[in-house]
Amino acid sequence: MKTRAVVGLLPLGFAVLASALIAFAARVLGPPYFGTDPAVVAALGVGALATAAVGHATWRNDRTVGVTIVLAAWTLAAYLIVLGLAGLTHASAVVRLAVGGHIPPLTLFVVTGLIARRSLLAGRAISWQVLVSVALAVIVYGATLTLAHPGSVFEGVSPIFDLPGPVQTALMSLSFVWLATLLLPPALLIWSRRSDARADPGRLATAAVASFVPVCQILLCTLLGFAVEASGVSHDGGAVILLVGLGAAWPLTAVGYGLAIRGRAAPYTVSTGVLARAGSLVLGLMTAMIAICAGLFVSLGHGIATTLAIAVSVLVVALALRPIAARVLAAVVGEAPYPQRPEITADGASPQVRREPSRLSALSGREREVLRLLAAGLSNSGIAAELVLSERTIDAHLRSVFGKLEVPDSRHDNRRVQAAAIWASESHVQFNSSTSRR
Repeated sequence: MKTRAVVGLLPLGFAVLASALIAFAARVLGPPYFGTDPAVVAALGVGALATAAVGHATWRNDRTVGVTIVLAAWTLAAYLIVLGLAGLTHASAVVRLAVGGHIPPLTLFVVTGLIARRSLLAGRAISWQVLVSVALAVIVYGATLTLAHPGSVFEGVSPIFDLPGPVQTALMSLSFVWLATLLLPPALLIWSRRSDARADPGRLATAAVASFVPVCQILLCTLLGFAVEASGVSHDGGAVILLVGLGAAWPLTAVGYGLAIRGRAAPYTVSTGVLARAGSLVLGLMTAMIAICAGLFVSLGHGIATTLAIAVSVLVVALALRPIAARVLAAVVGEAPYPQRPEITADGASPQVRREPSRLSALSGREREVLRLLAAGLSNSGIAAELVLSERTIDAHLRSVFGKLEVPDSRHDNRRVQAAAIWASESHVQFNSSTSRR
């Protein structure tokens, strides 16, 4: 199997090598620009190979998700080749392809996330969200090829159609609608994690964290755009960072989707704590970039007040986004967004000692019923008969319960016994706590 994966990477490796040679030739023979920068060549080339490697590994678990990840790797390599050819030849057709070359890999972020969600929910049909995302990408790509100005690097290349300003603005504004589709995978994965008892919540949480990476990439794009406009410096530095970020974002996202899909027949082994830390990191970066973007936007045109405007707006936006980010993280990993506070008794007595949140608080009402009957000694069929549900549904509920309680799974552990012990200890503590407050 490993030999097959290596053989599958060879054509992509040759494509990356050819693109590196083209970029080097363009750098030597023509004026340098961001598309042939060594950092861009290295990031997109290594990113394409790393993404393809993850795609081939995922292929064994889910063919559709694996193929989509490999296709994304090829779009990165193709983008790199087109960037090199544009700098080498300055041909109008190639330059226009380079201007819109970011659209296919960004679109595949959305497509892969939606397909991974369908796979985790045991669905096989292509969802309408995938079709809408692809259709919007085709429209935006067509508008970019025909209407966009390539910029100062390619001054001799003009748009194919020179439409009136309002019409051109309206058509190009569709790109914002297309970019908004990047929010579809995280939103739908979080919704499925909270509403669908059939799926493994840990796997959906892992996929949701991975789906936030391209959103960070777009926020980075916006941040650098505001920074360049505020500073008035050349766009090349910002463009280099953006392309390097694209090359790094795809392997990270692919690894997240690959972990979520891997070994779906077996219990998920990534703990809630690890997911919480990863989610905190990604959401923290998003919050910081949104806050800095707001500061740069407010500061534009303020002259000497720029520094003060940035500082105040960043502080305000960061404080405003903090509770929102905490609630999003809670929705992703299923943890309480805020620690429980000590309560004051009705007679004004001193506050109770703060207790650690019960692990049972993460369970839904139905999952508590299933765990209660499990602790009472019933088998899956007995629980199904008691609750008038199918055994398959009970099995799905128990997988979710074991994941939320972080019950270890190995040949030395009995998950049912350990989950019953948690119910016996923590439900007893909760009962005593509730009765003592009466």
